[in-house]
Amino acid sequence: MPTIMIVDDEAIFRRGLRAMIADSGGDWDIVADARDGYEALELLEKHRPDVVLTDIRMPRMDGLQLQHIARERFPELQVVVISGYEDFSYARQSMRSGARDYLMKPVEREELLRVLDGLKRDWQSRQSEQQQEQPFEGQELRQKAAAYLVAGIMRGSVQQAHLDLLSQIGIELNEPFFNCMVIKLDKDSVDDDRYRKTDPSLFQLYIQQFVQEMIDLRMKGFSFVFSDSEVAALINLPYGEGGEKRLLDMAESVRRQIKSLSNLTVTIGIGRPVKGFESMLSTFREAQVALLYRLVVGGDKVLVYEQAVQQQFLRSERRKWSWEALEQAINEGRLHGIHELVDSVVLELCEQAPTPELVHQQICKLLIHYYELSEDLGIAKAWLGGRDIRALLIEICSISSRTELMEQCRQLFGNLAAVIAAGSKQLESDPISLALRYMKRHYSEPVTLTEIADRVYLNPAYFSTLFKQRVGKTFIEHMTELRIEDAKKRLASTDEKIASIAESTGFSNIRHFNRVFKNETGVTPKEYRERIRQQHKV
Repeated sequence: MPTIMIVDDEAIFRRGLRAMIADSGGDWDIVADARDGYEALELLEKHRPDVVLTDIRMPRMDGLQLQHIARERFPELQVVVISGYEDFSYARQSMRSGARDYLMKPVEREELLRVLDGLKRDWQSRQSEQQQEQPFEGQELRQKAAAYLVAGIMRGSVQQAHLDLLSQIGIELNEPFFNCMVIKLDKDSVDDDRYRKTDPSLFQLYIQQFVQEMIDLRMKGFSFVFSDSEVAALINLPYGEGGEKRLLDMAESVRRQIKSLSNLTVTIGIGRPVKGFESMLSTFREAQVALLYRLVVGGDKVLVYEQAVQQQFLRSERRKWSWEALEQAINEGRLHGIHELVDSVVLELCEQAPTPELVHQQICKLLIHYYELSEDLGIAKAWLGGRDIRALLIEICSISSRTELMEQCRQLFGNLAAVIAAGSKQLESDPISLALRYMKRHYSEPVTLTEIADRVYLNPAYFSTLFKQRVGKTFIEHMTELRIEDAKKRLASTDEKIASIAESTGFSNIRHFNRVFKNETGVTPKEYRERIRQQHKV
């Protein structure tokens, strides 16, 4: 019902207007009446009526002054002015200043009802527009709540204020336990052309809205787009195991129905339930870890953290991964078939590694190996295009899709082979340079002459002869020199135990280390350390 306030300095006139408005059918609520403009301004602040019906001529502050001030303070306020015939010029001035209509004294019932009917239709129209805008306003508040929650998660701090904000949009999470789902689109389920032509954020929005609809039907919770590739859902659970089962059932239903309705597949990671909202971060992190297992078991699944980390999906024994064919293609700058080799290596690793961490570890190990090599050759910038290797490794460790990992590795190793092919054949034409670089990085390991000869594709006997000719020392002599130089640095600059230094520089035991060190330097490791420190004191 619209509200109205009457302003006139004559009490009898105010009562007359009240009576006529009341007799109009009860369509208006008269919230106040005032004797002049000053009193009217105070009542406007208090009651905020939709319409003011005001006389023009009043003491202290007349209707025109009231209209000007009220228009600035209350832009939506509708003003109808009342004037006598002798004040009609004031009424026209009022209309030019924005008054909705005017009435002449003495006010006739039919004329008043005509004006009020028009005002009521305008009010109803505005109410309808506001109701249509309300969902948008609610969506803005929801987006604000989601952004606030994402920021809290990124900072590692979620508090009661986050729950209070969710409460403002009607999401009451008052059960004792919380759990999280992280839902990720399986990119390989989307046709390449469809993915390129569609804003990727629209996929996330579709998934988020679908998840929220499922939550609204089955549980208490709040879903939000967490990143460019992930949707997260905060689920509120009651006491007992029944809540966890309902969550798993809902997650499976989300996975199946998205696949059925949109021909897209998603993988869902679920953490362990925690008590209290402030502990929600741990279950969120667990859901993300569970999602990483998509690398070793494939997508289109619901992955539960506890099962993922405890169950050995495949063989769990550690093994030495075979990269020879891929490394040979890269070292030779051979582009033909490089992508197929990359796919084969990544697929083998994902299928046989027991954990996603081991997949990431092995890929990162190979990248670091080639980064060091490319730095030695001066081609690192040409290979990576100026990208920081640390940021690249972090990016690799965030990938949980085989397809995406293959694409990234194809690009990286294919580009490296192309740079080598275009700019330098050092790896192919100078096996001794390659051997020296490898020895410099791996002297702390039990590296053998045969192993390095195999790496540079030479017969061990020929490699040994060629090495002595080029370096002026035998393979063993050069390896020993590298190890002793590192040991000398550690003895001089650290308090590390001598036995530890022996082990970390590649010697099989401390006795062997002491003997070789004295042969090379003329003193024992202990004597060398004491001599260096004495020199520094001087």
